[in-house]
Amino acid sequence: MVSENVARIIAKISGDGNVYKNQVMYFNTCDVLLDEFENDIRIVFGNVPMTKGRMSSGTKYVRFNDKKMIEKLKEYLSSYNSFYIFIPKEVLNSEENVLKEYIRAFYDDEGCASLRLNQRTREWKRNITLASNSFKMLSQVKIILKKFNITTNTIIRNRANSDYDKSFVLSITGKDNFILFHKKIGFKHPRKASMLDLIIRSYGATSKNQLEFNKIKKEKKKLVVPKI
Repeated sequence: MVSENVARIIAKISGDGNVYKNQVMYFNTCDVLLDEFENDIRIVFGNVPMTKGRMSSGTKYVRFNDKKMIEKLKEYLSSYNSFYIFIPKEVLNSEENVLKEYIRAFYDDEGCASLRLNQRTREWKRNITLASNSFKMLSQVKIILKKFNITTNTIIRNRANSDYDKSFVLSITGKDNFILFHKKIGFKHPRKASMLDLIIRSYGATSKNQLEFNKIKKEKKKLVVPKI
């Protein structure tokens, strides 16, 4: 069993980070998630040496250099390479609140809440997706979400015929599942959280309800997806 702080650290490094020989790094454009990661590290590992910076792409990062921290993190996963990640047994055997925080943190990094308008039918298309190079990881997430009564779709290849994209996708559809995900998992990433709210509200925003329909369209337009 692990704490919520440790669960989030493992999830974040598994998503947008890595453990190297002499350092731990976490990359993100979202200050909320970077701050959460830094705070969790401080709570669990104390005042370890830290550096903040920005990649040439504009993506921010936080880096920690501490041998004991690296050794401890590798007890949970020997490799944080995206093809080999999975949910460690210490997380799987933890209480529900810890599982929730792990799943939320991983979705904050690798998940996407999407609301699209079919221009021909004027109908909303909605889904929450989670992408990973690790089929095992997504299979474990699928089982955990089922424990929260959230039904997911079949795991599929992101680009079935691609020679370079080997990732898989787990998707969630359906109003009841969106509401349960919002209530029991959610997002801390502000844009993703706002998009999930719009997804749920869009069920009452059909083209027949023109006022609400246009309101959702306007709010959605403001949620521009940044290039990460």
